[in-house]
Order: sequence, then structure tokens, then C-alpha cells
Amino acid sequence: MKKTLFVAIAMCAVSGCASTVSGVAGPGSSPVDLATLQTGSVPTEPSAFTLNFNRGSADETIRLVEARELLNLLVQPTDIDADLTSLARTRAFATVLSMTGTNDNSTSLPAKYSPALESNNMVAGVTTARTNGSARNTKKTMLGVIEFATDADATKAAEELFRVTMEVQEGSPPRHPIVIADHPDAHASSADDVTANSFQAHGPYVIVTSFMNDKPGADDLGAFIKKVIDRQIPALDQHKRVPLDDILDTPVDPDGIMRRATGKSPGDPLGISYSEEDFGTFTPSGILHFTRDAVAIRKAMADAGVDLIGRRYSTVYRTRDSASAFALQTALAKRGKDDLELTPPPGISDAQCLRFDASDPNRGYDSVCVVVYGRYVAEVISQSSISKRTVAVDQVLQERTAAQYAILKKSE
Repeated sequence: MKKTLFVAIAMCAVSGCASTVSGVAGPGSSPVDLATLQTGSVPTEPSAFTLNFNRGSADETIRLVEARELLNLLVQPTDIDADLTSLARTRAFATVLSMTGTNDNSTSLPAKYSPALESNNMVAGVTTARTNGSARNTKKTMLGVIEFATDADATKAAEELFRVTMEVQEGSPPRHPIVIADHPDAHASSADDVTANSFQAHGPYVIVTSFMNDKPGADDLGAFIKKVIDRQIPALDQHKRVPLDDILDTPVDPDGIMRRATGKSPGDPLGISYSEEDFGTFTPSGILHFTRDAVAIRKAMADAGVDLIGRRYSTVYRTRDSASAFALQTALAKRGKDDLELTPPPGISDAQCLRFDASDPNRGYDSVCVVVYGRYVAEVISQSSISKRTVAVDQVLQERTAAQYAILKKSE
């Protein structure tokens, strides 16, 4: 009998644009005249979000919907070890090739694992990686979840991934198993008791853990892996799967959060995914995998009552009310010690803008403006040229931010 693949119901579908613009931005905001905003050639009208079937196969596009749902369930590295605060990268995968066919060892699996994923009907996967930011006493982890067609597929895949891991490679020391308390099927191993990995099957999923500690100790490695599994299993148990064919019948933006974010426009950072793998709606737990300070932003979102996030070429957060939106804006635009404060767009004095000391590892941007309209907060991004790294006026970012404000206001 042909296996049926399953995916989770995405949270969102297209909602129609309102025909009038009314209301005010909300308490605490300065008046903004849309007619005077300088937006250049950036579109200023809300645009409906649709799944992108022009890049890659339709099957891959649908599987990316499932991958984004898995990101909402993936545990945070900082919840496992508070030192792991520095974001390396976060990825979503819809094919075996994309998950194993790159040289990015921080968030991809080695090519030797491809047969185990392919033969066991991988559906989708996600990974996130963070470090402690130290070059001398390095700690780093990659956490992931891979979904398969059936429970049996996942169990077999975990066994095969472990078998491949344990094979002795020329020039490499032999590996030994690590016992994980309460999880006899964790398939954990290490070669040096400094680094370890694990493949724990749970239902149709395999929980992937890779960890390098800053000191040797098998017990510490085992405790880390156990904590990951203990947290990840309850999260995965929340996941509701539906037949793959039904995903096209599921609305993609019923709350209208995606049409409030910007579509493609001049000045988009080159690092934005060609396949739009990270475009979609997210819960607070999901969007945290893309933030540089997950601990602070998690608290800020909780305090602001954030319940939904839409991520396209900009990212829009829905908060409890206008006052909460301004509080979240302050957290999102918090200046790091080496960040440069940028001049806000003319006519939007409430916008808070920064140039980071390092580019975002996911999308490659280095500049951001955070703007508020009503209960919505939008992060607008830009990639500056080397010659303008120290210049406080970023015209491209200003125009993109002004256009984003217009979109928010016209989305009422």
C-alpha cells in the first residue's frame, strides 16, 4: 500500500485588503502623513501572500510549510544550556539533498547520512545552531527534528543514522556509545567525550542533537542530550498531522498578518532564501530561532502578548495593544555595544534603527528599522555596502521602512 505523507496544518490564508484607511497609529505614537513619506520605488500597498511554486517543485514548497511548523516546536538551545546564546544559523529543509548537500556543517547533516534519510521517506526537517560565542572555550550545539512518513520509518532512520555514525572513518578515532538516562534508544555516541551526537526516534520524528562541550566528560554530554530529549518530546506531541494533499486546501493567512509584511522590493538583502524557506507564519517560539537574543526577546514577546508573527521580506509581530507594541519595539531595537544607531526615515520619528556589528547569519542583513502601527510591530531589514558601514543615514532602509509603515496603515 502506498504510504501517505502527513504535514501539519499551517496557521494562515489570504485575507482581502480593506478599501479604506481609517484610525490612528495608537497612543504614544507621533502623527505620520503618508503623503509625505519617501518610499522611492518600494511598493506601499498590502500584498496577498501565496506559497511560492515558482522555485523548486510543488512537493518541496508544501513540505516547507511542514518544516516551518516544526520550527515552532523545536526546543531553544538556551533552554538546554544558558551559555548558548550566540546564533549560528537556523534552517528548514524539504529535501534530503538540501539537508545533506551543503558544506554548512553548523546546521546541515554530512552527506554520508543521505541514504538513511532517503530510504526512510524523509518528509521535512529543521535545525538550529547556537554557540557560547567563545573562541577559546567553545561550546556549541545543533538541535534538529526530522519528520518521516511513519513511526516505523523514523525508528529505522534513527538506527541507520547511528550505524553510519559509528562506522570507523580513516584517520578518525573510534566512537563509543553514551548511555542516556531514561532514553535507552537515544543512539548517542562520542569519540572524545567532548563532542557527542544523538538520534532519538519519537513517533514519526527523529530528534537530532549534536553538542560540543568546553571540557571533557561523558556524563555532561549525556545530561545535555537527555535534557534536549525530555523537552523536545512533549513539544512534538502537540503536533497535529494532516495528509500532505490537504495542505493546499488550508488557508495561508486567515489573520492577515502576512499581508502586513512587505513583499519583494528593491533593496532586499541578497541572503534571503531563494526558495523562501523561512517565509510564513510563526509562533513566538518559532521566530526565536531567528533572533540574536532569544532570551530577551522571548520575555519581551511574552510581556507584549505576542500571539502571531508573519515573516516575509520584513517580519511583523502582533501584540496585545499599542502600548505593548512600543515596549516590544524597544526590545527588538536594543542597541548592542558595537551597533550603530541609524537615522529614522523622514516623517517617522518613532522608528528605531540600527546597524549591527555583524551580519545576520540567516539572511545576511546588517541594518534594521523597527516601526510600530497600532498593535503591530514590523522589523525592516537592509544590507549596507562596505563603504557605508559607518554612515548613519541608510536611504534604502529608510525607504523600505516608510513603505512598511504605509502597508501597515493601509492594512486596517
